[in-house]
Amino acid sequence: MRASQKWKIERLLYLSLIPISYWFIIFFLNSHSDSNTLNILLSNTTNKILLLIFFVISLMHIKLQLTKVYEDYFNLARIKTFSLFTNILIILSLLVFLPVLFF
Repeated sequence: MRASQKWKIERLLYLSLIPISYWFIIFFLNSHSDSNTLNILLSNTTNKILLLIFFVISLMHIKLQLTKVYEDYFNLARIKTFSLFTNILIILSLLVFLPVLFF
């Protein structure tokens, strides 16, 4: 991927993380009181979709930033290894998170 495309994707992720992070903080503070409140909040489809969007954007942001770190500190073989490891962890985290959200 070209550097200008990465820069545009970074900026888009940053701009999208700002409002969704505020929503997540409010959601977390509202659901923190007891588990029954969390169940009520997660029964709303809009909250589920926003929570999913928050986690997907956050994981994309993490992957992009870790890729930058790998490129700065490792050679090509290690970049591929650590990128593969990162992708596997992101997929596993989504596989763990999605059933909790939708079932």
